[in-house]
Amino acid sequence: MPSSTQRPLREDLRRLARLVVVTGRRLVRPPSARAWVVPGCAALAAGLAYAWKWPVADFFMGHGGRVAGWVALAARAGASGVTILALGLAALVAGRARRRDALVDCALVLGAAGAWCWVLMRTGQLVLAEQRPAGGGEMRWFALDGHGVSGHAAVAALMLAPVRDVLARRLAMPVRRLVVAALVAWVAVVAWSRMWSGMHFLWNVVLGTAIGLVTGEAAVGAWRQLESDDEPRRRSG
Repeated sequence: MPSSTQRPLREDLRRLARLVVVTGRRLVRPPSARAWVVPGCAALAAGLAYAWKWPVADFFMGHGGRVAGWVALAARAGASGVTILALGLAALVAGRARRRDALVDCALVLGAAGAWCWVLMRTGQLVLAEQRPAGGGEMRWFALDGHGVSGHAAVAALMLAPVRDVLARRLAMPVRRLVVAALVAWVAVVAWSRMWSGMHFLWNVVLGTAIGLVTGEAAVGAWRQLESDDEPRRRSG
């Protein structure tokens, strides 16, 4: 059976579509007790952060000088939707060109996770249509220009599971731990940058991070399911 990098591009695109569908099913099915941990902790943390949103915002906003501004600018660019789309496309192209299964698989998983992350993030922003802290921070409901969920935090957290479990799956455990530590640090930097720049409150960042983590894990689970379903066909081929 050909490896993922030997498949025709149209087959990879069909696999991406399957990943999107299976990821969606995993997101809407009743979660297990363990699966409640992330959304449960996120809901608790978001509630506490909302109650203290202005004291926390005052603590983070604008402190640190020029260096902090440069870091925040880099985090804004690095965790944008355009950046994650470009990274996914680059991984797909490079993986197919260099015949690296891990790159191709990671690109497809990122695509599936990103699609659902965008849907959930935009839905959250529509419902929790809060103004940015720099714009007054008024809490509103159901408005097109809401910012109650941090998209940048969602994008940063989205990358954790696909990179850890798909791209870095064949690396030695010490290296994988370093990769995970770097990704967690990146999520923290992005979260801080959104609060420092007055773009989001802490609770917005918590919700965005939770959405990214959940959709990333769901997409990795979908990829594993498809790999298991396709195993008999590989053996027979």
